[in-house]
Formats: sequence, structure tokens, C-alpha cells
Amino acid sequence: MAAFACQYSSPLKDYVVLIRKALVVLSILFSASASAEELHFVTEEFPPFSYSRGAIASGALSEIVEATCMILQWRCSIEVLPWRRALQLAEEGEVDGIFTVIQSPARQQAFFITPMLVTSGYDFYTTRSSNFHYTQPDDLRGRQIGVYGPSGTSFILQEHLQSTPNVEVKLVTNNRRLLLMLNAGRFGENGVVVLNRDVARHLIEHEHLYALRHAGHLTSIAYGIGFSRKKVSLGQFQAFNRGLSRLRNSGQLATIVQRYGLQPSD
Repeated sequence: MAAFACQYSSPLKDYVVLIRKALVVLSILFSASASAEELHFVTEEFPPFSYSRGAIASGALSEIVEATCMILQWRCSIEVLPWRRALQLAEEGEVDGIFTVIQSPARQQAFFITPMLVTSGYDFYTTRSSNFHYTQPDDLRGRQIGVYGPSGTSFILQEHLQSTPNVEVKLVTNNRRLLLMLNAGRFGENGVVVLNRDVARHLIEHEHLYALRHAGHLTSIAYGIGFSRKKVSLGQFQAFNRGLSRLRNSGQLATIVQRYGLQPSD
């Protein structure tokens, strides 16, 4: 009987040791998962930078956020909302991050802002029947200008109009609606709109708005990601930036941006 017990005690002990090791590994994995950062981002319908496909956030900036979170092994969610709602949530610290964000005094006060990721521009558009072409702010005298806002676009436009009298600015809360209104003649014979040129290109193509044309360049612009100063620590923000640097240095960031027909920032 002693020999019998000795013969089977060693494999049993080995099995118990293996079980214990497996439990330790699972405990470590669970602890790592439980301690992983969980960040909630909000964005808007701003194709091709960000947009929704059902419940899934898509677009260049959405992919950049997802890829960076994967590098950092963070659990990140992205919610597509109307811009005013998204901005309010981010400013009040109800969510961690928001995009797309420009470098402006108001945004810098509310957010830690990443290095700029995508370069674009704000341009004018009108109907093909109009002879308007923008070269200087005085060209806008006596006109009604449609612009998506309140937003970075409307902020930049107002800066350029400070010394131009007799200009009516009409804020529209959706870029698609803005172009549809222009196409329908809602801004009058002298009406023009200003919006992001990449968004305009995307919408004109997808909505078949070929009665509209480009009518001049207002200014160049770049976009990054904002992190709520009320919600996110400086350490978390710096860690995300390190992840972004790895994404940029690997060439993956440029690949994502260029796949959407956009230009990465230097």
C-alpha cells in the first residue's frame, strides 16, 4: 500500500501545482485588466474625421483613438453625439476626451490638447451660378454667410470678420444641413458658406451636390484630441501622448489618415 501511495502522490501534487500556477496567472491577468485605464470619448458627425455607422464610431480620428488605446492596452469607448452636447459633456468632465479639437483659447482652457494630428482648411463654397470668389475679408461685405456652429469654424470666421461691416453670419448646427441649405438657395443670391474643405468634399460627393463649387480659401487648420481638465489627470494625458508618438513613429498614424484622403500634421 505504501508503494501504491508513493506511485500516485507525485502526479497528484504536480496537478495541484499546475492548478495553483494557472490561478496565479489568471489572477495577474485579471488584476491587469481591472487596473487598465477606461476612457470615454465623444465626437460628432464630422466625416471623414469622425462619424457613426450604426452604433460604431468610424473616421480617421476615431481610428487613431482606437489604435492608441490598443497600444496602451486601455479600454476606450467612443460615442457620436451632436457637437453641442459632446462639448458640454467634455467641458463639464462628464467624459474623458473629445475630438476634433482645434488650438484656441477656449479649448485650451477646458482641455489638455494632443499634438495636432490632421491638417485641413476652412474654405468658402457657393452655387455654380454665383461669381463669388473669396480673396480678402472685404469680399464678404453685404453677404449672408452660413457656417457650422458654434464650433471652431465659426470661431475662426468671426476672427476674420472683426473689421468687416454689414455681414450676417447664420449658424447651422449640422454641416450636411448647411450644404443642403446652400444648394436650395436658402442663403439668398449673395449667400456663401464656409466649412472644412475635407468635410465639404466628402458631403458633396456623397450627397451628389454638384451644383455647388469651391469659392476660395479662408485659412488652414489642424485638429487634435482634447482631454477634459476636470476628468483626466496630467499623467493620463501624457501617457496617451506617448501612445500617439508610438503610433506616429510606426507610420500607422499616417496610414490611417491618408486612407481617408486626409493630410497628417507634421
